[in-house]
Amino acid sequence: MKRWIFGWILCFLAVSGFMAGGIWYALLLAAAAVQCGREFVSMAQAKGYKPSARIVTGMIIAFIVLASLPKFPGVINLPETFPLSHYPILLTVGICISFFRLMLRHESPPATIADIASTIMGFIYVGWMASHLMLMRNLAPIDCPPISNPLQQPGLAYLWVSFFIIWATDIFAYYFGKKFGKTKLYPAISPKKTVEGAVAGLLASIFWACVVVYAADHYVFPCHPFQFKFWQAPLMAIVVSVAAQLGDLCESLLKRDAGMKDSSDVIPGHGGFLDRGDSLLFGAPIAYYWIKMVVLGIL
Repeated sequence: MKRWIFGWILCFLAVSGFMAGGIWYALLLAAAAVQCGREFVSMAQAKGYKPSARIVTGMIIAFIVLASLPKFPGVINLPETFPLSHYPILLTVGICISFFRLMLRHESPPATIADIASTIMGFIYVGWMASHLMLMRNLAPIDCPPISNPLQQPGLAYLWVSFFIIWATDIFAYYFGKKFGKTKLYPAISPKKTVEGAVAGLLASIFWACVVVYAADHYVFPCHPFQFKFWQAPLMAIVVSVAAQLGDLCESLLKRDAGMKDSSDVIPGHGGFLDRGDSLLFGAPIAYYWIKMVVLGIL
């Protein structure tokens, strides 16, 4: 019961945020990403590393802010290409600061390779990957005119299909695998995940991707965000679902190495934000680049 209640609360907050778009979505995404960053730092510390929590948090916020900049009309007027063209600068600054700050830390020794590597990994794994959720919300076909209504912006359709693919994968893999699963998927990392559950999650993601893409182009969004390319819906579902399941396994690998069952206990019945967002951290960037290159043909 606790898992269901807090699961629906998280779902309501997520849906409300990405439907509102703009600054509210950016604030919600930043808050969730910062918590994920803290949980990653805790896992690294449990392993005996000493990453800089301030650098990880600061860089996560910087990535979300940079991804959000073009969508503050009347306040900041920047081209849609601004974030991706300036990500290399931000990444360079973050790497340099990580080396310099940890080198000058008042400890003996000041820093180890693991300290620096875990700091850089923290803000790339959480900040860089999560910022694609903001980039996706701002994505639109080249010939689509500006739309002020956040409920009709094409970026919302892209988030819908991505979330439905990832959520369907997680939910069906969990419940189907729990009831019918017999063959272990990767017991060395996650002993509860099964091949049957993974296949069920993949099939469910294909179904929901087809439903969302068809409804978005024919009934909900006037700019036809998927350009009537219905054929790519099942292919996108396969690619994103596999990425999401690998993301889940990757976070399980980190927890197992750190000797932790959950990344934290901040969400009753669910563990931590990183436990709930691990699939999104891999699935969302893959979905973003799929939509950008395959659906919209933007290279």
